[in-house]
Amino acid sequence: MIGKLFNNRYEIKEKLGSGGTAIVYRGLDTLLGRAVTIKILREEYASDEDFVRRFRREAQAVASLSHNNIVAVYDVGYEENMHYIVMEFVEGMSLKDMIKQSGAFQIDDAVAIITQILAGIQHAHEHGIIHRDIKPHNILIGKDGRAKVTDFGIAVGMTEMTQTYSTTSRIMGSVHYISPEQVQGLPVTEKSDIYSAAVVFYEMLTGQVPFAGDTPISIAMQHVQGELPLPHQVNPNVPIALSYVVMRAMRKNPDARYDSVQAFMEAIKAAVNESSGAGKEEEDQSLDAKLAEVFRTMDNDQGNNEIAPLITDDKTNKKLHSMFDRNKKLFIIIGVVLIGVAILAAVQLGLFLYGDDKVVVPDVVGENVDDAEQTLTDLGLDVSITKQSDEDVDKDLVISQSLEADQKVGKGRNIKLVVSTGSEEIEVPDVVGKTQEAAKKALEKKGLKVKVSEENSTTVDEGNVISQSPEAGESVGSGSTINIVVSLGTKAMKVTMPNLVGSSLSEAKQTINDSGLYIEKIGYTSSDEYYSGIVVDQSITAGTELEEGNYVTLTVSEGPGPSASTANVNYSVVDDGNNHQVRIVVSDSVGSREVYNNAVAGGTYISQTVTYYNKGKISIYVDGNLEEEHQVP
Repeated sequence: MIGKLFNNRYEIKEKLGSGGTAIVYRGLDTLLGRAVTIKILREEYASDEDFVRRFRREAQAVASLSHNNIVAVYDVGYEENMHYIVMEFVEGMSLKDMIKQSGAFQIDDAVAIITQILAGIQHAHEHGIIHRDIKPHNILIGKDGRAKVTDFGIAVGMTEMTQTYSTTSRIMGSVHYISPEQVQGLPVTEKSDIYSAAVVFYEMLTGQVPFAGDTPISIAMQHVQGELPLPHQVNPNVPIALSYVVMRAMRKNPDARYDSVQAFMEAIKAAVNESSGAGKEEEDQSLDAKLAEVFRTMDNDQGNNEIAPLITDDKTNKKLHSMFDRNKKLFIIIGVVLIGVAILAAVQLGLFLYGDDKVVVPDVVGENVDDAEQTLTDLGLDVSITKQSDEDVDKDLVISQSLEADQKVGKGRNIKLVVSTGSEEIEVPDVVGKTQEAAKKALEKKGLKVKVSEENSTTVDEGNVISQSPEAGESVGSGSTINIVVSLGTKAMKVTMPNLVGSSLSEAKQTINDSGLYIEKIGYTSSDEYYSGIVVDQSITAGTELEEGNYVTLTVSEGPGPSASTANVNYSVVDDGNNHQVRIVVSDSVGSREVYNNAVAGGTYISQTVTYYNKGKISIYVDGNLEEEHQVP
């Protein structure tokens, strides 16, 4: 695939990664000379109308957006049974990789990044698009620090948001960041993106996701009924005001979340300002009010907002116990409601996965083999694995599955997974010093491709290899291209003698040097045609073909140069009742210059005295068209 050219314009340069349905490459827009990202739908899905429709939806969704915090889509096409999208290339790394490297972010850094992410999401919402798969893997951080939202592959328009996704539909999005309503098959709205963005913010603040588990099912169920440890409980450096903002954005009941992304951003800003301006004493004094507000909103949300204990010191525990004693009956009712919701959600998800003693086969293509095997065995399916090398699929990722996704099968059914061992690694042999033919045979015998370039050498015999890239001993994938440089020997290159007459001496020296030639001698002579310092003659005629390294003699003017002369220009503009733009241009030994430029009425008679040097020509233009031209003298 490397070197492939789409639409006679977009060249594949290197593979960046792969997912379940698409492979992503870094490419070059050869027309504009800029780096691009090229996303290609996997071959096995190219004939699947559903996958193609989703793939095109991504391009259509993002193409309608234009924002600094959203990856731009430049082009979309279909060629040789391959559907592809050409997007903006962001040089940097994913937010997920940054979190893996650094753990919890500094508060200011986390706020700066989430603000940019939310700005991009807000722009999408303003254009009627819900992302539905906000996660740090889909956030790219450029070297300039700018965050960009990408991968709108499962985006949905807001005109579709009232659609109810039944329990037989696939759960879309990533399980660690999915909203409760997506797990339960309920309508998806802008508030689903707010929830997922809040999970991303939570992970930046704490260095970990809020819910974890052994299986995707257990993680999904925690979004529906799990207890949320607040960010300041996990990372004490998180201001409590900011922790409450995250809690509200992650309410299980969408109605209890912020009404819009803009409101979420304003709450973050207010929390940061409060945290930087309020003292500890003031924070302690407002604790009772904050706790009361928390429990009041829990009651309003009808038990859909479980939270972990907020403070663990003795003083606060006494306040909490007192509050529970005064409202014991209320909290018993809330507890019963919570248990009922949990049971209902568990039954619903259980019917979705296991109803009628059958299970719905999930799509595990592109997943890590261990995760895929765990997912399938948890559903009661039997798994067998075969491995094969694949230069387009990373090691340990699933290439294909024997049972198609979304079909219902009985428990115990065997599903065969083909897993990639990655591209077969080959040690590059040493071919430096070998003849070109011997080098090609040695490399091709190893399953490698060869690209040959040539250059002169005074140390390596003609026809032998001067250098190679990658170097000997490096490991590369099967089918990789090895570049070898072959010697042309000491044979001199041919060059064409440039025209130096009329150039300044400094310009002539630079031209001679760039051509691989040398100046043997510089002579001087008086000249009435050229001013002092201008080349008037060269020993080798311009256009002559000669070998590099030849010597040239130049003759340079000492002056005095051309003397000034004058000429009268007379011209009558056509009398047609219209105005016309008239220009008079003089071209002579000192260059070309405009001596007259005016708008005149039709019928005007122009008489102009012009100055010229040595000899040249006078040109008269009317409305941009050349009307007359005269040689002078």
